[in-house]
Amino acid sequence: MNKVKANEINLTTNEALVLQQVYEDGGDDAAMLAAQMGMPRRTAMNVLADLRHKGLMAIDQAYGDAWVRLTTRGKRLVQRIWPEAQAIAA
Repeated sequence: MNKVKANEINLTTNEALVLQQVYEDGGDDAAMLAAQMGMPRRTAMNVLADLRHKGLMAIDQAYGDAWVRLTTRGKRLVQRIWPEAQAIAA
């Protein structure tokens, strides 16, 4: 699997893509995110769990759904990897 190195954090390609998607959306329902990314829900949940373990993603349970959002650390990483992301957030 391809890896993107951002300082001390190694990201797989799927992790980097999910980070970017959640950053652009501002937060997502995990099932909707999987559909948007075109990946099986189980794969998406594994990627989200890995990002959470790295301190980049927060996963909240509400009404039986899993909602995801970037942590402050996750937002900073996206802005460092993709400077154009700052224009999207503005």
